[in-house]
Amino acid sequence: DDAIARGLRSAHWPGRFEVMGADPVVVLDGAHNPGACGAVAETVAEFDYDRLLTVFGAMHDKDHGAMAATLPTPDHVWACEPVPDRAEDADVLAAVFEDAGAGAVSVTRAVESAVADAIAEATADDLVLVAGSLFAVAEARTRWTRTFAETDVDSLDDARDALERAHVTPPGVWRMRGKGVHRVVKTRVQTRQAQYLKEELLSLGGECSVSGLNAQSGAMVDAVMMATMAQFKRLCEKLDGQPYGLSEVGADLRESLGIQAAPATHGYPWEGERTAVMGILNVTPDSFHDGGEYGALEDAVARAESMAENGVDVIDIGGESTRPGADAVSVADELDRVLPVIERISDLDVLLSVDTRKAEVARQALEAGADILNDVTGLDDPEMRFVAAEYDAPIVVMHSIDAPVDPDSDPDYDDVVDDVIAELTERVLLAEKAGVPRERIIVDPGLGFGKSAAEGFELLDRADEFHALGGPVLVGHSHKSMFGAV
Repeated sequence: DDAIARGLRSAHWPGRFEVMGADPVVVLDGAHNPGACGAVAETVAEFDYDRLLTVFGAMHDKDHGAMAATLPTPDHVWACEPVPDRAEDADVLAAVFEDAGAGAVSVTRAVESAVADAIAEATADDLVLVAGSLFAVAEARTRWTRTFAETDVDSLDDARDALERAHVTPPGVWRMRGKGVHRVVKTRVQTRQAQYLKEELLSLGGECSVSGLNAQSGAMVDAVMMATMAQFKRLCEKLDGQPYGLSEVGADLRESLGIQAAPATHGYPWEGERTAVMGILNVTPDSFHDGGEYGALEDAVARAESMAENGVDVIDIGGESTRPGADAVSVADELDRVLPVIERISDLDVLLSVDTRKAEVARQALEAGADILNDVTGLDDPEMRFVAAEYDAPIVVMHSIDAPVDPDSDPDYDDVVDDVIAELTERVLLAEKAGVPRERIIVDPGLGFGKSAAEGFELLDRADEFHALGGPVLVGHSHKSMFGAV
């Protein structure tokens, strides 16, 4: 029973009554026929809300009248058009909802823009529903999943490397124009958005290349842009108010690059100019480097005090090893190891992190004085993200194929950085949907966890790109076997 309950708790189905957040509640459901709309209506009926604001886009071969009649009657509906050619005209959908008795009807053709308008109008007690097509939901979801992977470049060689990784058009056409430090920014956008970005950035003196590998009608494509910060700022200004969701792309780009925005601060040590340092305190008998050295409470306390005196910002306390072949540790044993240490050192002038895979250990550690959760499984325990939200605790979400490490694991990556960012995007979104603000979600590329030595060094070399996920980056390099290669 416990295994079944955990499995159901862990399951998430993107685009099927996917609750993206609260205040207001935003729901994405690709209901694309009357039966699916009826199922959505039944679930919506279980929610308490003041107004229902609906974003609706559908394909032309659907029974729009029956779908509109089956969905709960919206107080305001935005009719929109997903990218595929089969999409129904938004004016037709607007007329359908007028006939169905919708309180107010608007036509906002781009799905992303319609979602932005609905959320902007909503109050904390409203419910925003996006429905009508999985194509519409996929476009709406980019509001939460779009990333901008950024790298500073000093030469054309750096730029060409970024282009080759993205499989975009010939790097020989690129030039370094304009004064200032050039940034290379990679993202995924719709085909028509990519064409606009290319034309506008070229007119500003920047460069933009678009992948030909996935250039299909209606598909999302990789776009790699190179420009100075001044050129990116002018691009964002040009994108304001543009159709096809370009205004939203510009807003995301502006936020990602920190254009015209002071960085938010919450007093965390990693928000300063320097890199914050985490000290590792393993209170286990079998950790791969210092197993057994700090099993005694007084030894662990002395080690923590020494690290604090030497300037660490965070002390990470772990009661279960993730080394290859490590034995599993029960909740009770892990608590016996970490809680006494946390209680004794909680008055040190450092933040305390608990390295655990178990939500119950995390909860009790926070109660005992820990400040941060460090989960090497990337939220494998479905309760972990809710514990972080409940206690307003920063949480480290690590990319891992296996924990403990499986030395025989040999996953196949296309581009290890892009692939890890893509997988972490969904894990970060899980935490965000549970109520953890993006600025409190720290991402860890997971060196040594399902990566070869070469892949580990690629992750280190391009660590800046992980800021595309919108939060701090933790690089756990301590005593990794990959350094044996050099």
